[in-house]
Amino acid sequence: MMGDPLFTVVIPTYNRAKYIRKAIRSVLKQTYKGWKLLIMDDASTDNTKKKVEPYLSHPDIQYYRMEENSGISKVMNTALTLVDTPYMVQVDSDDWLPKRALSTLANRIQKARRNYALYYGNVNLWRVNNRLKYRKAFLIKHREFKRKYDFLKYTSWMVAPRCYRVSALQKVGGWDTSDRYGGRIMEDRRIILRLIDRYPVKWINRVLYNRTKHRNQLTDANSKRKRNLLRRRTFNYYLRRWGNKYRAVYGYRNGYLIIKKLKRVRNRSKKRA
Repeated sequence: MMGDPLFTVVIPTYNRAKYIRKAIRSVLKQTYKGWKLLIMDDASTDNTKKKVEPYLSHPDIQYYRMEENSGISKVMNTALTLVDTPYMVQVDSDDWLPKRALSTLANRIQKARRNYALYYGNVNLWRVNNRLKYRKAFLIKHREFKRKYDFLKYTSWMVAPRCYRVSALQKVGGWDTSDRYGGRIMEDRRIILRLIDRYPVKWINRVLYNRTKHRNQLTDANSKRKRNLLRRRTFNYYLRRWGNKYRAVYGYRNGYLIIKKLKRVRNRSKKRA
């Protein structure tokens, strides 16, 4: 008999009615049954609630609607107050989990010799057209981050699934909403930096997530400008926080600010010859 659930799968959503059922069904199909599902609706204006309602008779599925559109970080912080399981797995509402994802995560958590704050795996990327036809594009194989600077420089596809240890999220104060955009941008990278600042994270070399790319995700020039501004501020903040040991050499890739390399800062306290 299964004990208390290990995971709460959190699906944050905003106007993704035509995709969200696939995300929900992927949780229902998990071979591992020690889960709860929390659907966080950021005040959608489409028929998201109607799509979700047929699943709410399930005893382990909860739907929560924000009073007003608040942005992803505030949504996830609200979810954090509602979660009562040791781990929380974030699944975007246009993505979905392979059926053995939670089983694999549970197995690695039970065998872990360290108290990891985050587990993540590899990702299959799918392209989706307007008729909801899915075509597998390629595999995103992530890697281990043995040093926090490795993740600071990491600018490829964001790691997923993001399986968080809830107590670690609580200790770092959850998602940051203090920036000028209210936590609506780059929330994934920033919460991982908050965690990796204090805790180890763990990569599992298995496909544990399905991610989609579609037209509704297109980023305009203004969004890129905002993201690049926040990237620079975030990178500089952690370089200072970690002792100003390195100076970032910045560049751009596909219009996005990246750290090309970190240059060691010489110790200026040494006496001149």
